[in-house]
Amino acid sequence: MMKKSALAAISVMGTVGGLLLAIGLCMCLLPEWNAFPPGVILAAIGLVTVAAIWPVSRKASGKGAPHPTGLHVLAVFLGLVGALGLGIGLVNCLQTVTTFGLAVGIAGLVLLFLAFVAARRASGKGAVSVNGKALLAYAVGIAGALVLGVGMCLTMVWGAGYLVPGILVGCVGLLVCILNGVLRLGKTA
Repeated sequence: MMKKSALAAISVMGTVGGLLLAIGLCMCLLPEWNAFPPGVILAAIGLVTVAAIWPVSRKASGKGAPHPTGLHVLAVFLGLVGALGLGIGLVNCLQTVTTFGLAVGIAGLVLLFLAFVAARRASGKGAVSVNGKALLAYAVGIAGALVLGVGMCLTMVWGAGYLVPGILVGCVGLLVCILNGVLRLGKTA
């Protein structure tokens, strides 16, 4: 079982890293901000912070340093390519939904699913058990992601007047996702 201090550190890392990543991506995607280079740097710092959660959580749960295998590398590669594909599809569909945007977005989702399967196999876990707690966790995670998406839409699509409310709504969605993950991590560790 993980200590509460470790769960708190993971929560802080996830929240700060996720916010830096999200704000950096907004800086890159919003041309009126004229902040592409600093946005890339901020997003990279956020990504490194979020990626550091894995070794921190392993150490806190007493599992020691991670020893990546070929399946771990495949899972990370599929996840990155899938996230990139999903992002390209979403950006392409922001103004008008196109066949290209939908196809690339769906391909990104498929690659993300394959990354999930590869990551589970790499860590020696079997298929995901479907029970009431798991379904609730997935429903809360999906709801948090949708709230985060609404916040991003408020910020990026619906105009400058919605910037602050969009950031606040996005932060609430991000916190729901992170707390859902921390609760699941705390119960399984």
